[in-house]
Amino acid sequence: MPRLLSFKVYTLLLGGRQYLLLPKLNSSQFEVLARRFEEIGIVERGMILAVNTRRGMISASEAGLCWASFDQSDAVLPVVPDLLSCPKEEAPVEIIRSKYLIMERLRGWVSVRMLPRLEGSSLWRKMRASGGCSLAPDEHAVVSSLFRRTRGVWEMVTDFFVDGSTPLLFGRKRYFKSELDSYEAASTLGVVGKRGRRNSYLPNDGEIGSIPTCALARSDWVDLLSNLGEWCPFIPI
Repeated sequence: MPRLLSFKVYTLLLGGRQYLLLPKLNSSQFEVLARRFEEIGIVERGMILAVNTRRGMISASEAGLCWASFDQSDAVLPVVPDLLSCPKEEAPVEIIRSKYLIMERLRGWVSVRMLPRLEGSSLWRKMRASGGCSLAPDEHAVVSSLFRRTRGVWEMVTDFFVDGSTPLLFGRKRYFKSELDSYEAASTLGVVGKRGRRNSYLPNDGEIGSIPTCALARSDWVDLLSNLGEWCPFIPI
């Protein structure tokens, strides 16, 4: 049985904004965060939850990302224990999977595009130029498990050269557009807060390749998504 992922606070400063990685938010957690925001300012509800404070706007999404043009830690971090104490909610495995990736069927194959909180955003180039990575632990677990459970070649951005790599440059950092086998893609995949000797990253658009339609059964996805710990507040059914 894989060890469940414990939540840890990660903050990143990019493009003049501070980003805070949160767990995926279920309905109960969203309401807990909304009540916290109501304590500190005027709240706007919608697809994005936002609060207008004396220092400026703080925004948060159900995807598990909070951002502001200033350090919002004092406003958001006190509510994290309450978020983690909320009960998990049951949801169809397909709904939970759609929070992490998009799969499109194409004549016996399924193309895979990841939907990370921050790693696939317009700040992707800034992230590469900084030498860092913002892929959250649950996102890393989903992607690396997908690699390990399937055989194939995955198109990644790497900070190391393999045969056939194409050079890339972001800021002063040199990278490569590379094709990696499943083992190497899984073992080198970058994650927030850590840096290995060799690191690979999702492409800017999140498109990483295709897998056979029969590669992963529904039960495989249930197993995979059941082991994301505090980062994912849903139970697949």
